[in-house]
Amino acid sequence: MSRVLKYVIGAVLVLALAVGAFAGGVLFDRMVPVGGAIPGVPETTATPEQAASEVQRIINAEALKPSDETSLTAGVIKGMLESLDDPYAAYFDKQHYQYFNEQTSGEFYGIGITISDKEGRAYVVTVLDKTPAKAAGLKAGDVIVSIDGVTRDKWDVDEVVKRVRGPVGTTVKLGIERKGSAKPIVFSIKRAKIDVPNVEQAMVGKDVGYIRLYSFNQRSGGDVAKAIEDLTKKGAKGFVFDLRDNPGGLLSASVDVTSLFVKDGVVVTVDGRAAGTDETYRVSGDVATNAPLVLLVNENSASASEIVAGALQDYKRATIVGVTSFGKGSVQQLEKLSFGGAVKLTIAHYLTPKGRVIDKKGVVPEIVVKMDAAKQAEKATDTQYQRAIEEIRTKL
Repeated sequence: MSRVLKYVIGAVLVLALAVGAFAGGVLFDRMVPVGGAIPGVPETTATPEQAASEVQRIINAEALKPSDETSLTAGVIKGMLESLDDPYAAYFDKQHYQYFNEQTSGEFYGIGITISDKEGRAYVVTVLDKTPAKAAGLKAGDVIVSIDGVTRDKWDVDEVVKRVRGPVGTTVKLGIERKGSAKPIVFSIKRAKIDVPNVEQAMVGKDVGYIRLYSFNQRSGGDVAKAIEDLTKKGAKGFVFDLRDNPGGLLSASVDVTSLFVKDGVVVTVDGRAAGTDETYRVSGDVATNAPLVLLVNENSASASEIVAGALQDYKRATIVGVTSFGKGSVQQLEKLSFGGAVKLTIAHYLTPKGRVIDKKGVVPEIVVKMDAAKQAEKATDTQYQRAIEEIRTKL
């Protein structure tokens, strides 16, 4: 073991023993020679592989409950990702990776909610209609504080997804903190196959088409194109496109959707870490409509939603109504691992067609309208929706 490592362990032991005098704990402060110095390696240096191997030998020899190979591997991977200072870096085990693929394909198994995080707290963004979550009474804005009896001060969103989703017919218990409730409310919800309504569409009067997109997956471009076609046949001469509470998804889907409204030009530039590695993504040229357009965004519109909003704003193709979007201007890549699962990490930032940085800034609407998120689903009290309808009518 290196001198530096010995010094750190010794300091921690002294502090721990002092605390133990108050806490009633007992520490056995002996150094156990598990393998000694690594041959040929100076005592003040070690590669990550060597350090991990040495710690593993100590765990296997001395830990009261040694880790199994699966949990040890996951711990090593998570530790490496934490060293990146990347809030979006995550490890997906084999099951979680399968869940992720289901979500990007547009269908999955769970309870029917979308979630996000604020300051380490996982909260419900959207409760989808005709789902177990809706039937149980979950609401947008609910904060998840426990899952199947497990409580955390801070929840990682990826872990929440892994724990909440599962096989059809099984049950998950969620402890929910809700505004106005003195203590957490526990919901017992049976999982089901969720037929995600990727697109919601409706005619507003005789001449306005309303389209809401819930996520950016492999079906998004085709679903929005079909909605435009259907509504145009019904007489729509202008559209309100709703991206509120849309957390994003696939970069390719954001390009597909933007291409439905913009004939030519760059959708987004991905700014890689190395010089000369920037990539630009252009529209396909398959425009679905040239009709006037109003776009709705809010503080939960993120990632791919912001790519679309930024492009439509730069090209002056749409008037944006709502409040400043989330501000997630980074691109994550999912790398499949040879032994199962995958790692997700940030590989680049993206820029709008005019070179604007979205990260931590968001897209600022031309028409700012604030509202109570809890009332957003109620069209009669949805002030952002009402203002968007007023705006599109001025363009017809």
